[in-house]
Amino acid sequence: MKLKIRNICQISTGVYVKTERVGDVYYLQARDFNTYNELDPLLKPEVFSYNINEKHYLGKGDVIIAAKGSNHFAFTYNNEVQPAVASSMFIVLRQFDQNKVIPGFISWFINHPQTQTLLEHSHKGSGIPSISKSIIGDLEINLPSLKEQELILSIDRLKINEAQLNQEIAILKNQVLNEQLLRLIQK
Repeated sequence: MKLKIRNICQISTGVYVKTERVGDVYYLQARDFNTYNELDPLLKPEVFSYNINEKHYLGKGDVIIAAKGSNHFAFTYNNEVQPAVASSMFIVLRQFDQNKVIPGFISWFINHPQTQTLLEHSHKGSGIPSISKSIIGDLEINLPSLKEQELILSIDRLKINEAQLNQEIAILKNQVLNEQLLRLIQK
């Protein structure tokens, strides 16, 4: 089943709030994510709740998409940190039709290289590359069954885990080789 994103969820933007050194609400920004689009576990709250309209709080299953910059990654929010809001550099997708789509599948689709290439060609403006809510809303996605979506997400998670392990192995191999070379010259 092929549908436009706007037909399976509500689309809004994040909110701009001045950050503080401390706060009681997490303010998600692009810098808070690693190269695997995972949220920094050491993130600290940077804004205060009295500055935020309740409608901007993220809920479990909301998908945030980086609308500004060269990497338009998507992240499915699953209450990793609470309460949280997305900064204004994000587009927020919420209230998914749960009979048709798993929110994580939308993140997988947005993060797929083909979709990323399509988004790169849709940039607006001559300065910082950005995409609009309408560009995201007009994206067409083939929705397999919920069971197939779960399977795709499981395989993708294994792929990411493998990449992380390979990166760790490469670092350890490099350390061992450096140590061996150092021992060679110390004899």
